[in-house]
Amino acid sequence: MCIVADKSKAPRGFVPIVKCQDDQAEADLWRDGFFTINRQVRYICTSTEIPDSNIKTPVQVITNLIIVRESDPIPHGYVAIDYTADSREKSLRKKYVCIRTEPRDRVVDAIGEIIILGKTKKVPRDYTSAGDIDSLLICYKVIPIPQTYGIQTSNSTSNLETQQSTGGLYPGLPNLSNSTPANLDVSGVSGSSAFTMKNVGIPRVKAIDGIDFKVNPMFVKSDSNSGSSQLPDLSQFTHLEQSRLDDKYNYSFATEHAVLS
Repeated sequence: MCIVADKSKAPRGFVPIVKCQDDQAEADLWRDGFFTINRQVRYICTSTEIPDSNIKTPVQVITNLIIVRESDPIPHGYVAIDYTADSREKSLRKKYVCIRTEPRDRVVDAIGEIIILGKTKKVPRDYTSAGDIDSLLICYKVIPIPQTYGIQTSNSTSNLETQQSTGGLYPGLPNLSNSTPANLDVSGVSGSSAFTMKNVGIPRVKAIDGIDFKVNPMFVKSDSNSGSSQLPDLSQFTHLEQSRLDDKYNYSFATEHAVLS
């Protein structure tokens, strides 16, 4: 992700966000008057490509995005995009776009969609507000990362764009929500897409392979304890509604899913 002062000079592989998602107005983050001499503009640009320099180093993905005032300290773990990528000018007035990145192999999801809203101040479903810049609301959506994203093989390329899908920071991932502004149709994608590993040469080993799964002996009925088990008393929960139980004891199992994937 970067910010440019000229949408025609976006770095190679980057696509500028030039229109607001709701009213199709110009998504200029600087907002000089139209009659201003030497009018300046700023556009957010995103990329799906993995630079060649990262082939032998961990690929970084953006996991969080916030807008902070220029007078406020940059949050711990974040990096401010303070200069334009094309002209090395100040990126924004009075505010900074700050991003947090993580190595791809340490996370299971990351920011996959960034939209800008001009008139609507209501954050769309499944999106999170990063903050506003000159009355423009910046929102992002977190999505699961495809398993082979950032994994270099003889059949993969540095460009994650597939021939049949466009839009989003991870365009090869099928879109399961109708609320997303991008159409991520992947129908017709061949088995040799950027997200397919072929001929890896070795069998896949999961982190749980070789581990025996057994019921704890203390919960197994036996003659020694007269057929009774030491299961915890759950009668205290019988009066609670299912919805309240779900809210109180909800657990996403994201770590377990990552291990099993």
